[in-house]
Amino acid sequence: MSMAKDVTTYTLKQALAARVDDHIEIAVEAEDGTTFKIRASSEQLDALTGDLETILDGDAAGDDA
Repeated sequence: MSMAKDVTTYTLKQALAARVDDHIEIAVEAEDGTTFKIRASSEQLDALTGDLETILDGDAAGDDA
């Protein structure tokens, strides 16, 4: 994935997801009040879910040590 040098990081306040036609939209609100939507395919979200599960499983393994 290519990362732009001017990336802004937001702290998540809440997120909601909905299926819209042939894609999924995630509405995001940051703690500073910034809101935006992410539009993604099911395949993209499956890949993201896999990444998040790997991260969370690694955190859980570290907690057991």
